[in-house]
Amino acid sequence: MRPERQKPRLVTGNAGYEICSTMAARMRIAFVTGSFPKLSETFVLDQITGLLDLGHDVRIFAFDAANEPLEHASVARYGLLERTTLLENRREGLVLGALASLPTLPTWLGALRYREALATRFAMGSQGDFDVIYCHFGHVAERARRLRRAGVFTGPLVAVFHAYDLSVFLRQQGRDSYRELFREAARLLPITEYWQNELLRLGADPRKVDVRRMGIDLDAHPFRARTLDPQQPLELVSIGRLVEKKGFGVAIEALSRIQSELRRPVAYHVIGDGPLRSELEGLARKHGLDDTVVFHGEKARADVALLLDRMHVVLVPSVTAQNGDVEGLPMVLLEAMARGLPVVASDHSGIPEAIQHDVTGWLVPERDPDALAKAIVNVARHPERFSDVATAARRIVESRHDLKRLTHDLGVLFEGLRRPVTASDRAVSAH
Repeated sequence: MRPERQKPRLVTGNAGYEICSTMAARMRIAFVTGSFPKLSETFVLDQITGLLDLGHDVRIFAFDAANEPLEHASVARYGLLERTTLLENRREGLVLGALASLPTLPTWLGALRYREALATRFAMGSQGDFDVIYCHFGHVAERARRLRRAGVFTGPLVAVFHAYDLSVFLRQQGRDSYRELFREAARLLPITEYWQNELLRLGADPRKVDVRRMGIDLDAHPFRARTLDPQQPLELVSIGRLVEKKGFGVAIEALSRIQSELRRPVAYHVIGDGPLRSELEGLARKHGLDDTVVFHGEKARADVALLLDRMHVVLVPSVTAQNGDVEGLPMVLLEAMARGLPVVASDHSGIPEAIQHDVTGWLVPERDPDALAKAIVNVARHPERFSDVATAARRIVESRHDLKRLTHDLGVLFEGLRRPVTASDRAVSAH
């Protein structure tokens, strides 16, 4: 029987959190997320646990609980829910997050009253003083900025930009939505050069913008060269939420075109769940691929690793969604490259920064099932290329996406931003 899930604490009354006296933390880091812990946001978990391993005191603040049926083992192993404070309490009708949603604070006096009421209610007090306030996604950082202005948090603000926050969010809210964030944040960290260029186009100060790539634990993704016996079925896999930007429908369309050409059994494994599952299952049935496309649903990391060991090729057929949603740089792509799995991916967003065509993988145009089908057939017919491509891909991941090195570098960045907290820091800014 699965143990009862521990709930993140809602800080109320005179409650609060205490720093573990046994932890010799070098820095106090507020890690702010939209919801926590999200199964798909492994990069958030990895950075948190990496910073904890380095001895820092990480406190997690989420605007909502993820409430997903599965969670990664590191959540329990590191006691992350014990470190998590929810910023909203809908059941009690008191929402700290509502403050973060206000477009402006009317006056400094109004902000001060908000701060006093909220500090008393949520017992933050001086425990809201941090060496850095680190936020994943620009729109989350914008909400954290408003809380910081109200005095709920103090410390330098750092915003990580992925993709949704620079595409869908800005399309919905306007391209000047980050004007104040750009001014008040200490650092703006896009995860790829593609998004660095977008931040600069939006008017961000180049002195604050610094590409900080997401990393993977190379020890957890050991390299193993792949082979494909002529008599073996071809095992393909895609991993991600079943949403439009993942392009899984394009992959199914491509599979409908290759069965006769390959002249070998093919299996396409889809790991993940989401709103398009029924539509994708219907598309597979339409093309007579019921036995070819296997929908596994959500899987924990350990189960995904076991499945990847059986695969030959990873498909990352990402597309720009109708609402403008795009990828950053999918973690599954990096994990596949680390493990020696050949990757066929779309020429999309930051993906070409990791996949060099015919060197570290293969690129095809977005929304082109014919091109994707041709690439799959080509890869399957030339397994002798697997070793060279996989080795080159592993080198790219080792040089650019080593989680341990990147987490250490992040700590160095935070150390450079750290400064003593002063009375003026705690005062509400009138700007």
